[in-house]
Amino acid sequence: MAKIHRRVLAGLAFVIAAGCGGGGGAGFPPGPPGTVSGSVIVARLSSVGVTGREQGRRSSVPGPALVPDQILVKIRPGVSSLQAQNLHSQLGGTLKATIPQLGVHVVQVEATSEMIMILNRYRQSAQVLYAEQDRYAYKAALPNDPIYGNQWHYARINLPTAWDSTIGAPSVIVAVVDDGIAAHPDLISATVPGHDFNSFPADNDPTWPGCPSNPASFSHGTHVAGTIAAVTNNAVGVAGVNWGGSGGTKVMAFRTFGPCPADGAPMSANATAIAFAADKGAKIINMSWGGGFTQALKDAIDYAYAKGVTLVAAAGNNYPDPIPFPAAFPNVIAVGATNCADNVTSYSQAGPELDIMAPGGSALTECGFDGASPGDEVWSTSASLSAGNSYFRSRGTSMAAPHIAGIAALLISRGIIGPANIQNRLQSTAIDRGPIGWDPDYGWGLANAAAAVASGNTASSLSAFSGEISGSTITRQSNLVLVNSNGSFIVTNAANGTKSVFAWQDFNGNGLVDSGDMYGRVDGIVITAGGNTTGITITVQLYTGSPITVASGP
Repeated sequence: MAKIHRRVLAGLAFVIAAGCGGGGGAGFPPGPPGTVSGSVIVARLSSVGVTGREQGRRSSVPGPALVPDQILVKIRPGVSSLQAQNLHSQLGGTLKATIPQLGVHVVQVEATSEMIMILNRYRQSAQVLYAEQDRYAYKAALPNDPIYGNQWHYARINLPTAWDSTIGAPSVIVAVVDDGIAAHPDLISATVPGHDFNSFPADNDPTWPGCPSNPASFSHGTHVAGTIAAVTNNAVGVAGVNWGGSGGTKVMAFRTFGPCPADGAPMSANATAIAFAADKGAKIINMSWGGGFTQALKDAIDYAYAKGVTLVAAAGNNYPDPIPFPAAFPNVIAVGATNCADNVTSYSQAGPELDIMAPGGSALTECGFDGASPGDEVWSTSASLSAGNSYFRSRGTSMAAPHIAGIAALLISRGIIGPANIQNRLQSTAIDRGPIGWDPDYGWGLANAAAAVASGNTASSLSAFSGEISGSTITRQSNLVLVNSNGSFIVTNAANGTKSVFAWQDFNGNGLVDSGDMYGRVDGIVITAGGNTTGITITVQLYTGSPITVASGP
């Protein structure tokens, strides 16, 4: 079937509170307002409290962010070397080096808690354009799992950038209704107790027993679980969409299918598992399987949905057959599969029920991403009787669905809750493929994890302004401006005086700096009447403190 392949980045709509670019100048100190310019950088997440081998998990800033005794001073054109040397001597600095192309002096000062005071002395000098504290740079810390480099499918949904904002949360449980889960070392600390509804009577051991008729067959459910939340950055195996582990997102396994690839599962067992998972606190249920309609299955889906569970299902691997159930139910997110080039795969089923796409892989070596031949398939955890616990490649909408279940778990960790809100977020931030807008082959497009969790320095996710902070209230005293896609900003109509400069992403749009927002500020910035204060660098990170009200004024 001929398909149209195109990529259009879906816009991420945010409503910026308090009138983006508006006034806010009433009551400012005498004199014309000034401007403040600089850049914003996003700090990667710091370590999660974990033990054992998981202690390898860290941020991309493993050491201090600031050089404790070094500042950068840009000297105004026309100031002589002798004048600059005298200035450093008067202010207690020692010139270490210059960057002549930039007119910047690298100055050593005393390492002290009064760094803001030292910087302000330089900033108040007529001979200085800007002064800032020097910073350290570090190599980016991507997961150190050795097979992560072969997991091409994560880059296709912009997942590494999403990890700047969240790697998941231990309070989020994702149920996997499948053939059970192997006792895999890359999953053990990422699981909570599940249940076996394949056995009669049912029991509480969902361990995959292996396929005796084909010892090389591997566990489908273990592969799905690893994509959702394999223990990550532990120098072992693969990474998960959520960084599972003792301090990360958890998987709750349900065994309803037999152990071999051709084994089915009664819809009654699946319905029982779905209802059971909803009662046991699962926030998301992944269903990488499909079949015909039963009312009992629909009742179970509706029961879980009413309890606030997000339901995700594979759209099927038998194109052009219609999309099966449960993916065809309206309360389920139906997930199709793309290949390494972001095109719909030949097998992915299409139809009016399709919602979104995620990498499912292909039997063809189209991109050579996965380091093996033949085929660009999806890598994850699994086990077989012949190989034991290991790592396997596979393809299908079964592999695509857990990418979406994993992003849904990331969204919950960022404060987006409720199945309707999560689905809307996934769809509204997807990368459009095929004809513009929704279409039956791509749904709303390819999932974009970074846009969904609002990560990065995009103009649609961060704003900057200047003002004052007192207790739990920020008083904005400038225009509220969008940060450019490269992280730069120019705050206009800024009240003069010694102020703070803020960068903020109001993630939930409630007008408060609160949990889930990205936030940072720099204090002690001198803004002069009619002048331009430059060179400000604001580091933003995930905010975890008490709520702060943002008000325009005074």
